[in-house]
Amino acid sequence: MPVNKPSANQSHDGESVGLLTKQALEASQAGDWDRVEACYREREILLKTYMVDSADAERLIAMDEQVRAALIVAKAGIAGLLVETAQVKRRLRQLRDISGPRFPANGDLYLQA
Repeated sequence: MPVNKPSANQSHDGESVGLLTKQALEASQAGDWDRVEACYREREILLKTYMVDSADAERLIAMDEQVRAALIVAKAGIAGLLVETAQVKRRLRQLRDISGPRFPANGDLYLQA
């Protein structure tokens, strides 16, 4: 069975797939998740028509795993910030509750009956 040699266009597509994956990795390391998504969207389009050889596939998978690791770190950081934010909100609510009645910001006073 003859092996099909990649055409010049397929070779260009392979370079583009690798470049998009590298850009996604760099964007993930910078925390630019919108750019990561855009790179993977473009890469998906190219991969529909490009057959990746096993060596290229291994390189792409290795970079994808690095992007995944960066995502896990980012998610953990966000989860920590959400917990911290909830604690601050709870503390502010407690301080507001113990500080007594609140007055409107415009200076109007209300009498309680």
